[in-house]
Amino acid sequence: MMKVLHIDSSPMLRASSSRKLSQALTDAICLRYPDASVTHRDLGRTPPPHLREETFLALTGTLDAPDDRTRKEVSDIYDAIRELNECDVLVIGAPMINHSVSSALKTWIDQVCQARMTFRFTPEGAQGLVKDKPTFIISTRGGVYSSEEHRAMDHQESYLISTLKLMGIEDAHVLPAEGVDKTHPGREQAEKGALAQIPDLLSYAFNKTLR
Repeated sequence: MMKVLHIDSSPMLRASSSRKLSQALTDAICLRYPDASVTHRDLGRTPPPHLREETFLALTGTLDAPDDRTRKEVSDIYDAIRELNECDVLVIGAPMINHSVSSALKTWIDQVCQARMTFRFTPEGAQGLVKDKPTFIISTRGGVYSSEEHRAMDHQESYLISTLKLMGIEDAHVLPAEGVDKTHPGREQAEKGALAQIPDLLSYAFNKTLR
């Protein structure tokens, strides 16, 4: 059975293009693979706590007597890492906020991107410990950042791709929807264009994986 980990990270619960598109892509995966099971982690509704010193020390085994709060945070981090390791497909709804990812998504990454757990340092450099898998980044932006003029301000897609690669996930695919807060193309047209790309994106990603 295929396991899909679907992550939403928008703080907006109703007017969110990333939520709409990540759900549409997840539904399309389930239509393609009817036996797929989906775990939905909604970081926008339930943001993970920022890493504290006590939690970090407990993760590294250097805290002698963690309190209940710290033990709960460590347990939740292990659960998040387990979800990431066990899924066969990863879907990340990632709206751009202030030229980067949401604080909730950044915190989730800080939790799961842990040395000796999801990557390790070697004499040749960092080595990912998470099994590579088809990963879909639903990249939504109020403006248009794919242009040469604004590309330098995009710290969203490059950050996600490089961090996933650090953990061992290189099979990443971006589904973009740009200009959702602009007159052109506008939210409706940007979403429509992204939705139209989903069938070909899935065919390419899964055919590439099966080759």
